[in-house]
Amino acid sequence: MKLGKKIRLLREEKGLSLNGLAEEATISKAYLSQLENDVSKQPSAEILLKIAAALGTTIADLLDRPVRVRSDDFREVPEGLRKLIDERGKALDIREEDVKMLMNIRYRGNQPETPEDWEHILRTIRIVMR
Repeated sequence: MKLGKKIRLLREEKGLSLNGLAEEATISKAYLSQLENDVSKQPSAEILLKIAAALGTTIADLLDRPVRVRSDDFREVPEGLRKLIDERGKALDIREEDVKMLMNIRYRGNQPETPEDWEHILRTIRIVMR
């Protein structure tokens, strides 16, 4: 999906007007309109970051470029989750934001232990969040 279409889609999903997103991202409404209509094709990383932050997403998501992670990118990743990332991370399309979210999962004060438990939780969350 083109950048402009992606920005418009995410903006509309959040219920923001063009002016509302422009204000939140501290960019001009005219420039945002140009981006959404693919008139301006190469925004700076700073502009992309502002838009992504205002939309509650990442630059990688705006650009439709998944960010895959390796477990050594996170120092305190639980062993079972680290193993899942190493063995099935690419197949499951586990992204940085997935790892951050999973690391906060607790049930009765404990985290899952096995890669299978982590995978089950990830798949369940994805089903619920569709």
